[in-house]
Amino acid sequence: MRKALVAAVLGSLIILVSPTPASAHADMDTSSPANGAVLAKAPKTITLSFSEPVDVDTVQVLDGQARPLTSATKVNGASIIVTPAAALPAGAITTQWKVKSDDGHVVTGAVSFIVGSRPVTGRPVTVTTTPHVPTVLSGARAGQLSVGFTTAMTSGEVAWSTQSLTGPITWVAVGNGRKATATGVLPFPGTWTMQATLVGKAGQVVVTTGTVTLG
Repeated sequence: MRKALVAAVLGSLIILVSPTPASAHADMDTSSPANGAVLAKAPKTITLSFSEPVDVDTVQVLDGQARPLTSATKVNGASIIVTPAAALPAGAITTQWKVKSDDGHVVTGAVSFIVGSRPVTGRPVTVTTTPHVPTVLSGARAGQLSVGFTTAMTSGEVAWSTQSLTGPITWVAVGNGRKATATGVLPFPGTWTMQATLVGKAGQVVVTTGTVTLG
């Protein structure tokens, strides 16, 4: 999503590097509803807007149990408009995609939002990360969550992957020089793998990974 946030993990070391040049691949810039939103009413359509026109391989809408919901997909330049066949149910809704950039590169990803009341997510969970960065997830159950990193980094992104999705859900991280925080929706129970790419004021990058199991 943010092209400058590309880095590598080597062994168990935290690597400080300069951001790499921007790629020519398509990025998902924005979505409507926004990734991580909580909505009182279900939207009639879901729009994904990319940084360049894309060719669609698959676009799928999932409910809170990762079950596919019938929908129609229309491409309008760099935007994909998804129209569910029936009103979306209450709970977590996820849209995942697999598209192709102009250069032929395949891009996958997902966004998730909640329709209706925000689920109770339980007590915070400490996430063990490699390399070690003190990390806490705000709850132990699927729903709208925040993840906090005790670090001097000031921006970045957090990509969450699980077996139920073809591509990651990505949250934007913002920091104040002491702690960086990202908020979004993890829609399904089960095991999630996190990769956080955190950037400092001088452009240095820290990449850390971890896993968490949600009820």
